Amino acid sequence: MKIEQHRVGILAYSIQVEDAQGDVLEHATISEPRTLVFGLGRLMQGFEDKLIGLKSGDKFEFLLTPDETFGVYKEEMVMDIPKTAFMVNGVLKDDVLVVGKVIPMMDNHGNPFNGHIMKINDEAVTMDFNHPLAGKSLYTVGEVLNVREATYEELNPAPSGCGCGTPNDSCCGGSSKKEGHHHHGEEGCGSCESEVEAESCGSGSCNC
Repeated sequence: MKIEQHRVGILAYSIQVEDAQGDVLEHATISEPRTLVFGLGRLMQGFEDKLIGLKSGDKFEFLLTPDETFGVYKEEMVMDIPKTAFMVNGVLKDDVLVVGKVIPMMDNHGNPFNGHIMKINDEAVTMDFNHPLAGKSLYTVGEVLNVREATYEELNPAPSGCGCGTPNDSCCGGSSKKEGHHHHGEEGCGSCESEVEAESCGSGSCNC
């Protein structure tokens, strides 16, 4: 049986930044493989496309470019946000404003995304809304261990969190380029066409 839309692939693989010597982002072993459902729009499109048609026992190795993953790095996604945007009941949340911290936020369309604090001055907070992997290629190598038909429950999963990626938080679960919200997507969590509101989307539960 081959991997096709609405089938399940049981995979062992490693995903690394740029090449085989890069940092490991995700690793699934033969003893602890990853179970992925294809054809639901919950996997990174480039990752899914490379695996369609493979069968049990097939090995794979490929490099996904930034255009196939989280997009190119965009300087315009680095923005100065007024400090007043971080006030709650007129009080500035100083404990939130720490250089290096990643804050779950929303744009004024209600789309969640993460902002990385780069700099803080008297009037504004400089934040980077690019995905952390923007501009990076992803090297993937692995093996298909098994392929089977998906169950009804797998094809109709209950909503969870913000719907970023796969239920098991797979790195390949969505990108920043699809579906208006993207993990691991079209126009994803880094879509900031408009002013940003400092609205937490729930204790960091919307990380992509």
